[in-house]
Amino acid sequence: MKFTCLQENLTTGLTKIYRAVPTKSELPILSNVMISAKDNRLILSATNLSTTIVTHVGASIEKDGAITIPAKMLRDFIANLSSDTVEALLKDDILHISSDITKSRFNGVSAQDFPDLPEEKDDLEVLEFEPQTFYNAVSNVSFCASLDDSRPVFTGIYVDFDGEDMTLAASDGFRLSETKLKPNNKGAKFTVIIPAKTLMDVARVCTDSTSPITFSLDKNDNLVIFKQEDTLIATRVLNGEYPDYTKIIPENTTTSAEFFAHEFLEAVKLTDIFAKEADSALLLKINPKGSIEITASSQETGGHKSKFNADVDSKETISIGFNSKYLLDFLNNIKSEKLVIRTNGNSSPCIFEPMELENYTHIIMPMQINR
Repeated sequence: MKFTCLQENLTTGLTKIYRAVPTKSELPILSNVMISAKDNRLILSATNLSTTIVTHVGASIEKDGAITIPAKMLRDFIANLSSDTVEALLKDDILHISSDITKSRFNGVSAQDFPDLPEEKDDLEVLEFEPQTFYNAVSNVSFCASLDDSRPVFTGIYVDFDGEDMTLAASDGFRLSETKLKPNNKGAKFTVIIPAKTLMDVARVCTDSTSPITFSLDKNDNLVIFKQEDTLIATRVLNGEYPDYTKIIPENTTTSAEFFAHEFLEAVKLTDIFAKEADSALLLKINPKGSIEITASSQETGGHKSKFNADVDSKETISIGFNSKYLLDFLNNIKSEKLVIRTNGNSSPCIFEPMELENYTHIIMPMQINR
């Protein structure tokens, strides 16, 4: 194998595929990136067996071949090269990389030991999305997915396509986000659960280009395949049945309050400093006279109260306990000038709706606060 390519192009490719390199693995070769030169193309691949990323890098290929090299070492090295051009030559499983002023050797492992990679299939139905629309939808729900592997389905994002619109939802059992997006074309109905981390990686990788993202479901191999230009990301679908989360969304509410998001965020941030000393518990009080108070107290550190105006529709004062972390996660991920809170009381699921964001619903379950 022998090729020449731009340092910038190789750095970009290695950064993309590195998202699929596992932090720890029982199989050492999974810590490697596979570099293949064939058909006048340079192909970079990485996999953790659940998710695979393959991308093509523009290069001048003089001789075909393939090798696997430690991914982190190669990525860090290429990223720090000051030279514009990189030359690579493979001899006896050693990759020699040289630039204007450097010469390096990377001990490799045969590409034959690398796991088989999924391939794009021509017979799969394809949905097409605009990258920024897709990124916004995924990022608006992914922060609600659980990090606890003991409940695998909650680590994923529920994806339901009705033939025209796609619904995305994520929950960790204490909060929920749901949004809808429309692909550029219609297709057959399906429902799957996709790992939240992978879906977020897809969204981030694909915002580097304005080209559409394609989405394919391979039911035979239990894979979802995303493709944009010369980058392919494949991930295994999570097994299991997602709970019917729609049952916890109130159809009607007795109390609502509309207010500016920046005032709410400032109040929560200040109160959170004290709430951290009390299991992150804060109290939100909706006053029918037109205000919202957010308070927290701790015997060790003291207490805090923030108050701001709101357009309130309620017959009585409502006090609701919340985990401050959940409120901050919502406010830091969802951008909107104004927000609306809807609820049926201090023990009812609380709906948060950004006024500038259509087809989006966020639910936070209240917590009991003893004072």
